[in-house]
Amino acid sequence: MMKITRNSIVWVLILVYLIVVSGFMSEKQAGQLINAMDITVLDEKMAHFIDENDVREILYGSKLPILGEKCSTIGLKSIEEKLRQQQIIRSAEVYVTERGVLNVDIRQRQPFVRIFNNRGQSYYFDREGNIIPVSRSFSPFVLVVNGHINEPFKPDRIKNIGDIKHDSLPSGQRCIYDVFKLASYIEQDDFWRAQIQQIYVTASGEFELIPRVGSHIIEFGRADELEEKFTKLHLLYLQGFNQLGWNLYSRINLKYHNQVVCIKN
Repeated sequence: MMKITRNSIVWVLILVYLIVVSGFMSEKQAGQLINAMDITVLDEKMAHFIDENDVREILYGSKLPILGEKCSTIGLKSIEEKLRQQQIIRSAEVYVTERGVLNVDIRQRQPFVRIFNNRGQSYYFDREGNIIPVSRSFSPFVLVVNGHINEPFKPDRIKNIGDIKHDSLPSGQRCIYDVFKLASYIEQDDFWRAQIQQIYVTASGEFELIPRVGSHIIEFGRADELEEKFTKLHLLYLQGFNQLGWNLYSRINLKYHNQVVCIKN
């Protein structure tokens, strides 16, 4: 019983010591001045939409007190929120180390498709439907969609296509949502992601696919029955083109149920 009591006292003393030391260190850090910033773009090898200088410009332009301020007076959450307001930034973590260094860790959004609408505007989507502005210094190799695209929103005014309720919109204005649906299907399949390089939206709101291999154009129709249409096309590639060649036909029509119509060159 005496041994147990002594052990309990020792653990209580250790706990009290840790609390006191932690409080002392927190107080010391709170009074320390921020004398430098260490900015890291954690996924810079995957994309180059933003770099250290861009982040510095965002922070300096925000007029938030940082360099020369005490740790206790700067708002780390405010800095993180300011950074997350940028469309290209997916996450931001800000913290201070012992020597008064403000650390800023950034992760970018990763685009998977680029849009060219009928007003001459261009932008990217990530897989969650977030809009990513075009960069002057970086152009990723992704699926391209162009043609008669007329969004029911201004791409530079919203962050995500889900911000607009589109169920009640006219079919012509819902086109961009069908684009996202079709592009997402292609992106999630390794074979089609490697095979399809471009989607063209016709004046009637239908889709044409341009493959990387072969000289044909795929008349896809509307963005419905995706699995059935791609299954038909896959069978044609495996059982037809692999034996007859990839340049025999100029157009492949998938719009008809349970059949594929091919037009020869």
